Amino acid sequence: MHRKTQISVLVYNTLFPTPSAQDPPSFSAHLSKNLVGEVRIETATFYGSLDTIEARYPGLNYAYAPHRKRLGRFPHHKKLFEAFDKLGLTDSEIQGFCRWEGTLWARERYERDEGVKVEDTTGIEITAWVDRRKTRPRHSSNAKGINVKTDIEVEIEEVPTSEHARHTDTILPTNTDTEMQDESDDEDVDVDESVGFELNQRLMHAAALREQGANVPMDPEWEQYLKEAQERGELNIDATREALRAMAGQLAQMGQAESSAPAPTQTYNPPAAPA
Repeated sequence: MHRKTQISVLVYNTLFPTPSAQDPPSFSAHLSKNLVGEVRIETATFYGSLDTIEARYPGLNYAYAPHRKRLGRFPHHKKLFEAFDKLGLTDSEIQGFCRWEGTLWARERYERDEGVKVEDTTGIEITAWVDRRKTRPRHSSNAKGINVKTDIEVEIEEVPTSEHARHTDTILPTNTDTEMQDESDDEDVDVDESVGFELNQRLMHAAALREQGANVPMDPEWEQYLKEAQERGELNIDATREALRAMAGQLAQMGQAESSAPAPTQTYNPPAAPA
Protein backbone atom coordinates (compact mmCIF):
# COMPACT_ATOMS: atom_id res chain seq x y z
CA MET A 1 0.00 0.00 0.00
CA HIS A 2 1.49 3.29 -1.08
CA ARG A 3 0.26 6.48 0.56
CA LYS A 4 0.29 9.72 -1.44
CA THR A 5 0.87 11.79 1.71
CA GLN A 6 3.91 11.18 3.87
CA ILE A 7 3.26 9.25 7.07
CA SER A 8 4.97 11.92 9.15
CA VAL A 9 2.48 14.52 7.88
CA LEU A 10 -0.49 12.20 8.49
CA VAL A 11 0.65 11.44 12.02
CA TYR A 12 1.32 15.12 12.82
CA ASN A 13 -2.09 16.19 11.51
CA THR A 14 -3.72 13.44 13.62
CA LEU A 15 -1.81 14.47 16.77
CA PHE A 16 -2.32 18.22 16.24
CA PRO A 17 -5.43 18.80 14.11
CA THR A 18 -5.45 22.51 15.05
CA PRO A 19 -1.91 23.31 16.26
CA SER A 20 -1.47 26.27 18.58
CA ALA A 21 1.52 28.47 19.26
CA GLN A 22 2.71 26.13 22.04
CA ASP A 23 2.58 23.01 19.83
CA PRO A 24 5.62 21.93 17.78
CA PRO A 25 5.46 23.06 14.12
CA SER A 26 6.37 19.63 12.66
CA PHE A 27 6.68 15.99 13.61
CA SER A 28 10.49 16.18 13.71
CA ALA A 29 10.24 18.99 16.24
CA HIS A 30 7.73 16.94 18.26
CA LEU A 31 10.14 13.97 18.11
CA SER A 32 13.16 15.85 19.43
CA LYS A 33 11.15 17.78 22.01
CA ASN A 34 8.89 15.04 23.49
CA LEU A 35 9.33 11.51 22.12
CA VAL A 36 13.10 11.08 22.46
CA GLY A 37 13.02 12.30 26.04
CA GLU A 38 10.37 9.70 26.96
CA VAL A 39 12.46 6.96 25.29
CA ARG A 40 15.51 7.86 27.40
CA ILE A 41 13.45 7.88 30.59
CA GLU A 42 11.95 4.48 29.78
CA THR A 43 15.38 3.01 28.96
CA ALA A 44 16.90 4.23 32.22
CA THR A 45 13.93 3.00 34.19
CA PHE A 46 13.83 -0.45 32.57
CA TYR A 47 17.59 -1.29 32.51
CA GLY A 48 18.81 0.86 35.40
CA SER A 49 22.05 1.85 33.71
CA LEU A 50 23.69 2.00 30.26
CA ASP A 51 26.39 -0.57 31.00
CA THR A 52 24.98 -3.19 28.62
CA ILE A 53 24.63 -3.05 24.86
CA GLU A 54 20.90 -3.69 25.12
CA ALA A 55 20.53 -0.63 27.38
CA ARG A 56 22.31 1.55 24.80
CA TYR A 57 20.33 -0.01 21.94
CA PRO A 58 17.01 -1.14 23.49
CA GLY A 59 15.51 -1.80 20.04
CA LEU A 60 12.01 -0.58 20.89
CA ASN A 61 9.59 -1.92 18.32
CA TYR A 62 6.58 0.37 18.02
CA ALA A 63 4.59 -2.47 16.43
CA TYR A 64 5.40 -4.96 19.24
CA ALA A 65 2.78 -5.15 22.00
CA PRO A 66 5.18 -5.53 25.00
CA HIS A 67 7.22 -2.53 23.86
CA ARG A 68 4.04 -0.56 23.31
CA LYS A 69 3.03 -1.44 26.83
CA ARG A 70 6.27 -0.05 28.19
CA LEU A 71 6.14 3.19 26.23
CA GLY A 72 2.38 3.63 26.55
CA ARG A 73 2.83 4.85 30.12
CA PHE A 74 4.05 8.19 28.76
CA PRO A 75 1.47 10.70 27.47
CA HIS A 76 3.08 11.56 24.11
CA HIS A 77 3.75 7.93 23.18
CA LYS A 78 0.24 7.01 24.20
CA LYS A 79 -1.18 9.59 21.77
CA LEU A 80 1.26 8.39 19.10
CA PHE A 81 0.02 4.79 19.33
CA GLU A 82 -3.57 6.01 19.19
CA ALA A 83 -2.74 7.91 16.00
CA PHE A 84 -1.16 4.78 14.48
CA ASP A 85 -4.31 2.78 15.21
CA LYS A 86 -6.57 5.54 13.90
CA LEU A 87 -4.63 5.78 10.63
CA GLY A 88 -4.49 2.00 10.32
CA LEU A 89 -0.74 1.82 9.74
CA THR A 90 0.69 -1.61 9.05
CA ASP A 91 3.70 -3.07 10.89
CA SER A 92 6.00 -2.40 7.93
CA GLU A 93 4.83 1.21 7.70
CA ILE A 94 5.45 1.69 11.40
CA GLN A 95 8.95 0.15 11.13
CA GLY A 96 9.79 2.36 8.16
CA PHE A 97 8.52 5.45 9.96
CA CYS A 98 10.00 4.95 13.45
CA ARG A 99 13.70 5.65 12.79
CA TRP A 100 15.14 7.48 15.77
CA GLU A 101 17.15 6.89 18.93
CA GLY A 102 16.23 3.72 20.90
CA THR A 103 14.08 2.16 18.17
CA LEU A 104 14.48 -1.19 16.46
CA TRP A 105 15.96 0.60 13.44
CA ALA A 106 18.87 1.90 15.59
CA ARG A 107 19.64 -1.56 16.98
CA GLU A 108 19.56 -3.26 13.59
CA ARG A 109 21.96 -0.65 12.22
CA TYR A 110 24.33 -1.28 15.16
CA GLU A 111 24.13 -5.06 14.66
CA ARG A 112 24.85 -4.65 10.92
CA ASP A 113 27.78 -2.35 11.50
CA GLU A 114 29.35 -4.29 14.40
CA GLY A 115 28.39 -7.79 13.32
CA VAL A 116 26.88 -8.77 16.68
CA LYS A 117 23.46 -9.86 17.84
CA VAL A 118 21.83 -8.00 20.73
CA GLU A 119 19.51 -10.17 22.79
CA ASP A 120 16.16 -8.66 23.72
CA THR A 121 15.36 -9.46 27.39
CA THR A 122 11.88 -7.99 27.37
CA GLY A 123 9.58 -10.64 28.85
CA ILE A 124 12.35 -13.25 28.82
CA GLU A 125 11.15 -14.65 32.12
CA ILE A 126 7.80 -15.47 30.51
CA THR A 127 8.10 -18.85 28.87
CA ALA A 128 6.18 -19.95 25.83
CA TRP A 129 2.77 -21.42 26.48
CA VAL A 130 2.52 -25.13 25.88
CA ASP A 131 -0.82 -26.80 25.30
CA ARG A 132 -0.58 -29.77 27.65
CA ARG A 133 -4.06 -30.94 26.82
CA LYS A 134 -2.65 -32.91 23.93
CA THR A 135 -0.20 -34.77 26.17
CA ARG A 136 -2.74 -35.82 28.79
CA PRO A 137 -3.39 -39.57 28.88
CA ARG A 138 -6.87 -40.41 27.80
CA HIS A 139 -8.91 -42.69 30.01
CA SER A 140 -10.34 -45.77 28.43
CA SER A 141 -14.04 -46.37 28.40
CA ASN A 142 -13.63 -49.14 30.99
CA ALA A 143 -11.80 -46.91 33.45
CA LYS A 144 -13.54 -46.45 36.72
CA GLY A 145 -14.71 -43.06 37.76
CA ILE A 146 -13.40 -41.14 40.73
CA ASN A 147 -15.15 -41.96 43.96
CA VAL A 148 -15.19 -39.14 46.42
CA LYS A 149 -16.01 -39.88 50.03
CA THR A 150 -16.96 -37.06 52.32
CA ASP A 151 -17.04 -37.54 56.07
CA ILE A 152 -19.52 -35.34 57.88
CA GLU A 153 -19.34 -34.88 61.63
CA VAL A 154 -22.24 -33.44 63.58
CA GLU A 155 -21.66 -31.97 67.01
CA ILE A 156 -24.64 -31.54 69.31
CA GLU A 157 -24.26 -29.09 72.15
CA GLU A 158 -26.41 -29.53 75.23
CA VAL A 159 -27.96 -26.38 76.61
CA PRO A 160 -27.88 -26.03 80.44
CA THR A 161 -31.24 -26.31 82.19
CA SER A 162 -31.19 -22.77 83.56
CA GLU A 163 -30.25 -21.28 80.21
CA HIS A 164 -32.84 -23.43 78.43
CA ALA A 165 -35.53 -22.30 80.87
CA ARG A 166 -34.55 -18.67 80.40
CA HIS A 167 -34.63 -19.11 76.64
CA THR A 168 -38.03 -20.79 76.86
CA ASP A 169 -39.39 -18.00 79.02
CA THR A 170 -38.13 -15.51 76.47
CA ILE A 171 -39.67 -17.02 73.37
CA LEU A 172 -42.96 -18.30 74.77
CA PRO A 173 -45.83 -15.79 74.74
CA THR A 174 -47.48 -14.74 77.95
CA ASN A 175 -50.57 -16.78 78.73
CA THR A 176 -53.09 -14.96 80.86
CA ASP A 177 -55.05 -18.14 81.58
CA THR A 178 -51.92 -19.79 82.94
CA GLU A 179 -51.24 -16.88 85.28
CA MET A 180 -54.82 -16.93 86.53
CA GLN A 181 -54.54 -20.68 87.10
CA ASP A 182 -51.32 -20.16 89.09
CA GLU A 183 -53.04 -17.53 91.27
CA SER A 184 -55.97 -19.86 91.90
CA ASP A 185 -53.54 -22.64 92.87
CA ASP A 186 -51.88 -20.30 95.40
CA GLU A 187 -55.26 -19.51 96.91
CA ASP A 188 -56.02 -23.23 97.20
CA VAL A 189 -52.75 -23.76 99.02
CA ASP A 190 -53.55 -20.99 101.49
CA VAL A 191 -57.00 -22.48 102.13
CA ASP A 192 -55.52 -25.93 102.66
CA GLU A 193 -52.98 -24.58 105.12
CA SER A 194 -55.65 -22.72 107.09
CA VAL A 195 -57.88 -25.80 107.15
CA GLY A 196 -54.97 -27.94 108.32
CA PHE A 197 -54.20 -25.48 111.12
CA GLU A 198 -57.83 -25.47 112.20
CA LEU A 199 -57.90 -29.26 112.14
CA ASN A 200 -54.79 -29.41 114.30
CA GLN A 201 -56.37 -27.09 116.82
CA ARG A 202 -59.62 -29.05 116.94
CA LEU A 203 -57.79 -32.37 117.13
CA MET A 204 -55.60 -31.09 119.95
CA HIS A 205 -58.61 -29.90 121.88
CA ALA A 206 -60.53 -33.14 121.41
CA ALA A 207 -57.52 -35.26 122.36
CA ALA A 208 -56.95 -33.20 125.49
CA LEU A 209 -60.52 -33.74 126.58
CA ARG A 210 -60.21 -37.44 125.95
CA GLU A 211 -57.04 -37.60 128.08
CA GLN A 212 -59.14 -36.28 130.97
CA GLY A 213 -61.73 -38.94 130.40
CA ALA A 214 -64.28 -36.66 128.91
CA ASN A 215 -66.88 -38.10 126.61
CA VAL A 216 -66.10 -36.36 123.34
CA PRO A 217 -67.91 -37.96 120.48
CA MET A 218 -66.33 -37.50 116.99
CA ASP A 219 -68.28 -37.46 113.77
CA PRO A 220 -67.35 -40.45 111.53
CA GLU A 221 -66.77 -38.24 108.51
CA TRP A 222 -64.37 -36.13 110.55
CA GLU A 223 -62.61 -39.25 111.74
CA GLN A 224 -62.14 -40.44 108.15
CA TYR A 225 -60.99 -37.02 106.97
CA LEU A 226 -58.47 -36.73 109.81
CA LYS A 227 -57.17 -40.20 109.05
CA GLU A 228 -56.65 -39.38 105.37
CA ALA A 229 -55.08 -36.03 106.23
CA GLN A 230 -52.64 -37.80 108.52
CA GLU A 231 -51.72 -40.27 105.77
CA ARG A 232 -51.12 -37.44 103.31
CA GLY A 233 -48.86 -35.70 105.83
CA GLU A 234 -51.03 -32.63 106.15
CA LEU A 235 -51.11 -32.88 109.96
CA ASN A 236 -48.03 -32.27 112.07
CA ILE A 237 -48.30 -35.30 114.36
CA ASP A 238 -45.21 -34.51 116.45
CA ALA A 239 -46.32 -30.97 117.17
CA THR A 240 -49.81 -32.25 117.97
CA ARG A 241 -48.47 -34.75 120.45
CA GLU A 242 -46.33 -32.14 122.24
CA ALA A 243 -49.30 -29.79 122.45
CA LEU A 244 -51.50 -32.59 123.78
CA ARG A 245 -49.01 -33.41 126.51
CA ALA A 246 -48.77 -29.77 127.59
CA MET A 247 -52.55 -29.36 127.54
CA ALA A 248 -53.02 -32.62 129.44
CA GLY A 249 -50.68 -31.37 132.16
CA GLN A 250 -52.62 -28.16 132.54
CA LEU A 251 -55.92 -30.02 132.72
CA ALA A 252 -54.48 -32.42 135.32
CA GLN A 253 -53.59 -29.52 137.58
CA MET A 254 -57.05 -28.12 137.17
CA GLY A 255 -58.57 -31.55 137.94
CA GLN A 256 -56.71 -31.88 141.25
CA ALA A 257 -58.51 -28.82 142.51
CA GLU A 258 -61.88 -30.33 141.67
CA SER A 259 -61.11 -33.94 142.59
CA SER A 260 -63.96 -34.08 145.08
CA ALA A 261 -66.55 -33.26 142.41
CA PRO A 262 -67.61 -35.91 139.94
CA ALA A 263 -66.27 -35.44 136.42
CA PRO A 264 -68.79 -33.59 134.35
CA THR A 265 -69.92 -34.98 131.09
CA GLN A 266 -68.84 -32.80 128.18
CA THR A 267 -70.10 -32.98 124.70
CA TYR A 268 -67.91 -31.96 121.74
CA ASN A 269 -69.71 -30.54 118.77
CA PRO A 270 -67.49 -31.06 115.72
CA PRO A 271 -67.67 -28.65 112.77
CA ALA A 272 -69.35 -29.62 109.56
CA ALA A 273 -67.45 -32.17 107.51
CA PRO A 274 -65.44 -30.65 104.67
CA ALA A 275 -66.90 -31.01 101.23
